[in-house]
Amino acid sequence: MKRYSIMILVGLLALSIIVSGCGNKGASNTGANDNEKGKPAEISIASWNLQADALEEAAEKFNKSQSEVKVNVRRVSNSYDSIVPALTAGIGAPDIVAVQMRDFANFMGKFPDQFVDLSDELMPRKDEFSDAGWGASTKDGKIYAIPVDIAPTAVYYRKDYFEEAGINPDNLTTWDKFMKAGKKLQSKLDGVKMTTFSLTSNETYDFWQMIANQLGGRFYDEQGKIDFTNEANIKAMKLVKELKEKDLVVDSPSWNDRVRAVVNGETATIVYPIWWAGTVKTQAADQAGKWGIMPLPAFTEGGPNQANLGGSVFAVTTQSEHPEAAWKFLKYLLLTEEGQKIQMDYGLFPAWKPFYKSESFATVDKYFGFSLAKRFSELATDIPAMKFGEHFYDVSRPLETAFGQILNGKKDIKEAFKDAEKAASKASGLPVSK
Repeated sequence: MKRYSIMILVGLLALSIIVSGCGNKGASNTGANDNEKGKPAEISIASWNLQADALEEAAEKFNKSQSEVKVNVRRVSNSYDSIVPALTAGIGAPDIVAVQMRDFANFMGKFPDQFVDLSDELMPRKDEFSDAGWGASTKDGKIYAIPVDIAPTAVYYRKDYFEEAGINPDNLTTWDKFMKAGKKLQSKLDGVKMTTFSLTSNETYDFWQMIANQLGGRFYDEQGKIDFTNEANIKAMKLVKELKEKDLVVDSPSWNDRVRAVVNGETATIVYPIWWAGTVKTQAADQAGKWGIMPLPAFTEGGPNQANLGGSVFAVTTQSEHPEAAWKFLKYLLLTEEGQKIQMDYGLFPAWKPFYKSESFATVDKYFGFSLAKRFSELATDIPAMKFGEHFYDVSRPLETAFGQILNGKKDIKEAFKDAEKAASKASGLPVSK
């Protein structure tokens, strides 16, 4: 009897959801009924943390500016625990969902019919966005999401440490010069290492990805086969290993360890995207004016020196009753200076390049003494796209294992990466590139 009672309750709950109108896929009738009654088409957009804060401000201004669409912001966690069940069931999803850039290909693979094709709207404007934003948004030549923010990377450096050691950051144009400068700095400053990242946990991955991305590294070849042993990936790992062997790194296995290394003055630099600026400003407030920003060193003079780590996209779900209304809000949010300024005010660096020419980019950050946005905009013009694919979690975990084997001296780089390819192939079902 308990089993039948539960079944009845579940059935009644499902019926109530359907009656409430969630998940109706009448996309072809966008806003028609509401507009006929003189009511705005109501849509919802789901995101988390600072992005949700930015959306609330943007939605308020957008709602006041017109009467055809009303936007409601739904706060969710970045674990997607309230989004995935709705996409799986085909009912109850928001009109627009935020997805981390590296996760969206996985979403398209798991939910192939749940996102609206935005190619007609975005293909003519594709060049307006940073290339890094498109790596996860496209499938089979079609665009299913609009890039929101990207995370261009740089070397944050302690100006006072560099001055004391007689190092000019403008001269550190290659990684070889960076390492030589590190040896010089460490000989002059007791208790300070040149840089910091994880050497003993799976978070080594973040530093490696930035360097691999800089070189045009990849996880798959042109045919979609697993490819860890390409030249860029191996070259990036060689740098990670060399930095360790030359004793230039404060090992910081976790995020909190990296924060402590900076707060305690144990590191002269840290390589991270623009979003690190917010952390150093709040956690090391007493170091205001001491931090500068320089581009990533290249591997050869004049070589590529731009990379990305992070970012997100917005996708319109096919469950939306008002996809045209959803697109209207996205145009305001991401294709106007007013909407992008709101995003930037909350620390979301825009993927939309025309905004880089706006006056907002000239605003001087009091902590750093220069315009963060302008400085990072110069580091976001030629970031290689990195495709994470539908099986990213399956392919990334064997790589993390390989990093540990390499840094512990158990395997050489190529051997460890080849073994990781086999493990990733077994986990994902994808073949290994030859």
